[in-house]
Amino acid sequence: MGKEKMVDFGAVYFRYSAPAKQDWERDYQRASEDGITHFRHWVPWAAIETAPGVFDWSPYDEHVALGVKYGIKTVLAEMSSIVPDWFYAQHQDARITDRHEHKRVNRMNDSSMAGGVQSMCMDHQSVRDGVSGFLKAMGEHFKGMEGIIGYDVWNECSMYNPEDRCYCEETERAFQEWLKEKYGTLENLHSVWCRHSYTDWSQIRQPRSGGPMPEFFDMLRFQNDNLEKWFQFRIDVLRDADPTHKIIAHGNGKTHSDAMYCCGDDWRYAKHPDIFGYTLWYANNCTALMGGDMIRLASGEKEFWRAEAIGDATWEFRSDKTEPELHKDEMASADNIRIDAMMSLGTGASAYINPRYRGLNEGRLFQAYGWYAPNGDRTPRSEEIARLSAWSHSEEVGELWSARPDKGQVGLLLLEDAQALCYALFDDTDIYADCLKGSYQAFVDSGIQADIIRMSQIDEYDMLYVPYPVGISDQDMKTLEAWVRNGGTLISEGCFGFFNDRGHAMENAQPNRGFADVFGCEQEKVHMGPDANKELTIDSVQGRIRAGVYRQSFRPTSGWAEGRYPDGEVAAVSNLYGKGRTLLVGSMPGYGYHHHADEATRRWFASLLRRAGKLPEARMPYNGEVTIRLWSGNGEKYAWIFNFADIEQSVEVEFRDEIGTPVLLRGSKLECAKDGRITVRIPKKDAAIVKL
Repeated sequence: MGKEKMVDFGAVYFRYSAPAKQDWERDYQRASEDGITHFRHWVPWAAIETAPGVFDWSPYDEHVALGVKYGIKTVLAEMSSIVPDWFYAQHQDARITDRHEHKRVNRMNDSSMAGGVQSMCMDHQSVRDGVSGFLKAMGEHFKGMEGIIGYDVWNECSMYNPEDRCYCEETERAFQEWLKEKYGTLENLHSVWCRHSYTDWSQIRQPRSGGPMPEFFDMLRFQNDNLEKWFQFRIDVLRDADPTHKIIAHGNGKTHSDAMYCCGDDWRYAKHPDIFGYTLWYANNCTALMGGDMIRLASGEKEFWRAEAIGDATWEFRSDKTEPELHKDEMASADNIRIDAMMSLGTGASAYINPRYRGLNEGRLFQAYGWYAPNGDRTPRSEEIARLSAWSHSEEVGELWSARPDKGQVGLLLLEDAQALCYALFDDTDIYADCLKGSYQAFVDSGIQADIIRMSQIDEYDMLYVPYPVGISDQDMKTLEAWVRNGGTLISEGCFGFFNDRGHAMENAQPNRGFADVFGCEQEKVHMGPDANKELTIDSVQGRIRAGVYRQSFRPTSGWAEGRYPDGEVAAVSNLYGKGRTLLVGSMPGYGYHHHADEATRRWFASLLRRAGKLPEARMPYNGEVTIRLWSGNGEKYAWIFNFADIEQSVEVEFRDEIGTPVLLRGSKLECAKDGRITVRIPKKDAAIVKL
């Protein structure tokens, strides 16, 4: 990116089957006029290596040249999963095998009419050789070429669906080797797996069904490690072939639900490329704020992109036999695209990219998502993007992009072992995701930034909230105990560490492994049937709050009661431990808020900052359709105030720290600035940005 353009607006343009060649130059010229700064093109292996060793790069050479001509930079998305038909025919033994022992067929990809997809298993040497040959040829061809940012590796780093796991013989051998490295001897594996009659590693198979058993958790961890290994393999081949361009990747933005369910752990994958990004659409089931926050925290200091947004309605799987899915029409509105873009930029994304410049014409995704019309004409959606690009590239806001979002006041701890346990118990991760999303949203609705983090990041925070903490490893328990003892404030939902990371329900008194002392209480009763606990409530100082999933009651020891169930049993206990503080709630307020977002529960979440001796960095009168984010950089402070409503709103904000003379960088009007307060008018579905 040039210095004069600190934020990119881009789109996926060429998917080989579309758009038609006669439209390319007109589209490039129009996109350049509208402030589009880069295009990503899909590069399907099946369409490039048309016969063994025969490569046709000519369409991409033309696109790179057009990009240089019109000032649009190029990203080349390797699609080695779209395998050539000749390769598929030659390597039938290397096909993905599902848990029912069925071999995968080379089905057509709905997103690119260029051949089959996701049929071959990378655990086979023949597949690795084929992929390596394609990527090596790609890197060598484009090495040093002007106008290219880099290569996008592994579109939406994820397995997508648990049914996509491979159980072929080569993958089974890889699993056996993984187990050897972990356990060393069969005797060690026997003692953990509760299997006692393996006489050779080759007898071990991945489990075909789920359940809270050690072998299932090991299989999930192996699959994650295995996919990460082949991700790095593709990166290494491209870096060796072309060290002149960057490696880019984008995940699926669903770590809150898919880290263990579908190997969709963005924290794993963000470590490897130079630039990371994420897709966020309907299946994410979370807001653009939450998706962007997760990827920012996964990426660390690395640049990240909103790599795939939504630019229009979609018709996929909608018929008169389905319930109305009106949310799939929302992005046909330019207003919704605007607030979606502002949320993405407000979380720190340095690019806002659409998965279609204009829609495809074949397949289930026909004429979906495009900012521009099917014939390439401008639309109200593309005009909104042009306005956003012009604003973001204007001189008066240039300094904004050198700042970054402030660190949140709360760390919202995502535990992959707890998510894995939820998956093992319920065959999905919905409950876990609901607890995390609900607690996150309650903080957002209170104007408090809660950063979604992992265990490796807790030392950067002095306050943690832990949703659905039901499965925790021994090592993580020790780490959290030391963190509290050294001064941290730990607030946890119910059944904390009830199971270890192998799915063992701890037989010692709950809370276990030393946390009876940390939380200052002992379990009195527990009911772990979510079907009976959907509508739980807890009486607190803030009123009757919502909860759900499990119902754990306590007998305080060194701690004191902070909430009770309607029958009088203790539902929440506070305690002092070492230099730190704790609050243990016997159920899941995050789940309660996700399903019943009421004012008492929101107030309860808002009150938690005080337990760590904190005050909100900014305060606004409660308004469920407004929230705030603070940025800092180069000695300056900025406030992003989002208005999600369909009407213009006037919002008053009081800041904890002293502010200077505010300057409005975006918004309708800065109405008042006095005594550390500002009042600003924000257009509908937009954000006000104020330099403080």
